[in-house]
Amino acid sequence: MQLSAYNGWENKFTWLVHLHLSSEQALMHEITGLVADAANDGAAGWRVQMWVKMALENWLTGYAGRDWSQDDAMRLLASDLVGSALASVDWDVLVRLLVGETISTDNLFTLTLYQSIMSCPDWQQQFSVLLHLSASVYACADLLKDWMREMLDTWIDMLSARFQRGSPFAMLVSGLLANTYEVICWQHIARAFPSE
Repeated sequence: MQLSAYNGWENKFTWLVHLHLSSEQALMHEITGLVADAANDGAAGWRVQMWVKMALENWLTGYAGRDWSQDDAMRLLASDLVGSALASVDWDVLVRLLVGETISTDNLFTLTLYQSIMSCPDWQQQFSVLLHLSASVYACADLLKDWMREMLDTWIDMLSARFQRGSPFAMLVSGLLANTYEVICWQHIARAFPSE
């Protein structure tokens, strides 16, 4: 999967994480403190990566007794990362995979979505309906993209839905976030924060 540079960053996912971490003063101070005494950019990047993963996991699970003060920021970050992951899906290839064509793709986001649909009978049924309503693979791809985006936006905004850890959407969001973690250049994000 090829990711291109975006706004001077390695890719859109790296840019998004930096944007969210630097746009709110409390988050910016938190990250600045994390990277201030790191031995090098690699160690600083690892610290930022672990912090983001933990913050997003805490937001996803919402366990009792945790710090909820950053939930709005994490919801926006998750929404942007998942939205960008969905924008990176090769929807035509996804539809062709779902109808049983033997094709290959190295797009992590397409494969994650394909596996999620194949593991959920309700989503397979919805895909069958969309396929029936479509005049072509391309039209079906557009319908599927719109349906998936609408469902994920609703899920992200619905607090009670996120706490259902085994739900298809929870699994899909976790999978898409894990894919984004693989393409983010964490050390460059860390390097962008000033030392105190």
